[in-house]
Amino acid sequence: MTRKVLIGYDHTQTSNTAMEWIIKNRAVFPEDDITLAIIVNDDAITVEGTFGLEASIAGPAGWLASDDFRDRMSKIEKESKEALEAVVRWFASKGITVTPSVLSGEPGETLKDFAEANKVDLVIVGSRGLGFIKRQFIGSVSDYLIHHLKCSVLVVKDDGQH
Repeated sequence: MTRKVLIGYDHTQTSNTAMEWIIKNRAVFPEDDITLAIIVNDDAITVEGTFGLEASIAGPAGWLASDDFRDRMSKIEKESKEALEAVVRWFASKGITVTPSVLSGEPGETLKDFAEANKVDLVIVGSRGLGFIKRQFIGSVSDYLIHHLKCSVLVVKDDGQH
């Protein structure tokens, strides 16, 4: 039986390290049905993947303030797709086929909804290792998913040792 897996990506070095961890530790298999997702926030300021990391790919603050909202969203979505395609090719070079998906919304809720709608068996997310205070203010995508999903959630910690 094919296992459905959802992996998050957010266009950061930490996220790239997590992708390497997934392969090194055989967290996915060639026969899995894998979706590689990136979340584009509606505010067009950051791209957040399931790793909960902020990747300010939108550029300097002045650029954000001067452009039209749709232009900003279009640029972020284009860069997100390009980033995903590079990771799709990297996974393919390791013998793993993944389907890219650009999702929009709040990361935790969006990933939860996607996982439930697609009957995902395993969600793989990362952890920034936020302290208690930061976690209370900005939240933790991995914590949200662990507490709201019925399927298994694998949290890849970035211990700086990779």
